[in-house]
Amino acid sequence: MRNVDHTHMRELNIALILEYLRRDAPLSRTHLAQLTGLNKATVTSLVRELLESDFVHESGTDVGDIGRPAIRLSLNPRAGYIIGAEIGVDFVLVILTNFSGDVVWRRRETTRPRERQEVVLDLLDAVLQDACQYAHAQGMRLLGLGLGVPGLVDVTAGTLLFAPNLGWADVPLKARLQRKFKMPIEVANEANLAALGESYFGAARGVNFVLYVSAGIGLGGGIVLNREVLPGAAGFAGEVGHMTMDPNGAQCNCGNFGCWETFVSQWAVFRRVREAVEGGRPSTLTTTCGGDWGRLTVPDVVDAARAGDGVARDALAETGRYLGIGLANLINALNPERVVLGGALCQGHAFLMPSLTAEVERRALRASRDKTEIVVATYGTEASVMGGVASIFHRILSQPLEVTRAEAVAPPTGAARR
Repeated sequence: MRNVDHTHMRELNIALILEYLRRDAPLSRTHLAQLTGLNKATVTSLVRELLESDFVHESGTDVGDIGRPAIRLSLNPRAGYIIGAEIGVDFVLVILTNFSGDVVWRRRETTRPRERQEVVLDLLDAVLQDACQYAHAQGMRLLGLGLGVPGLVDVTAGTLLFAPNLGWADVPLKARLQRKFKMPIEVANEANLAALGESYFGAARGVNFVLYVSAGIGLGGGIVLNREVLPGAAGFAGEVGHMTMDPNGAQCNCGNFGCWETFVSQWAVFRRVREAVEGGRPSTLTTTCGGDWGRLTVPDVVDAARAGDGVARDALAETGRYLGIGLANLINALNPERVVLGGALCQGHAFLMPSLTAEVERRALRASRDKTEIVVATYGTEASVMGGVASIFHRILSQPLEVTRAEAVAPPTGAARR
């Protein structure tokens, strides 16, 4: 038992050192001892192990007025690569980052909405294979893969239980991927991963209690407390898009009526544009889409709004109003420290925010509202894949001895090639 306790304590202390270096590097051994509360000998021993495993490197010296120069320590960017991936309703996105979280490779492939499941998964395999081959060509080990998907996920099993906007159910994604890619794999809801990504690397870095809301084809959310995603009793917390806003409203893809998602999504924006034009208002978007509203995109609407198109501006403003109404409810219920807005619609944040802010001011309780900052996601439409990277970072910090002693991951076999 004493040996188990000692090993567990060492693992906790290594994780603590890695976390401080992730957040605040470069740091000297002396500074690490001060920050962690560990004695200098313990820090020196643990740092030696991290240097030997290449997870940490020496990055210069600090010359002080008294004593010997202090050697600065940082995470070693070449400790290994991490893959972040996302299956969207109409795309597959994969990025590769170094151990410092810098993106070194990315690939985005467009898919058709409601494309057959196997077609999308074969495409994902092919792009992941290319990412792995790039990593091995650089002589870098792969530390893991984090995948985000738009739906309810059994995180323990890595199974996508239900994705209404994809039309998928009961897909054992983690098991499928592990047959081809021999590395640690995490699968989670895309909004939960985006929340984690913004907490680790982006607009919520250093914030303890974060609500992330993603508005695009669907509307999702994630809640992060002290860099831990709050899963809920069954692992499905954060499905804010399916709060009922109008019991007599339009039917949502989930089967309910009047969900918040039906008021705040890109389809809601496009519907408002179409209804305004059909009601007689002129808009340049009629020419942009050639009269086929199915061809309209969020960038089209945002570009038109920037050019002064009144229909585009009003559609975004009305969407911002409903976004603000829902956020006011969530701020009253959760009292978050920061709300981060992500997803495709946030490309038009300049036109969403005035009406959004006005509704929050009008409807949220002042005591909660005054303590909540509303910001736009740093990573925008790539927040989820950065969250995939963050999920592997989180795994490393949870099990540093296992990871630092692991051998390089061999190139995957059997993955589809394009």
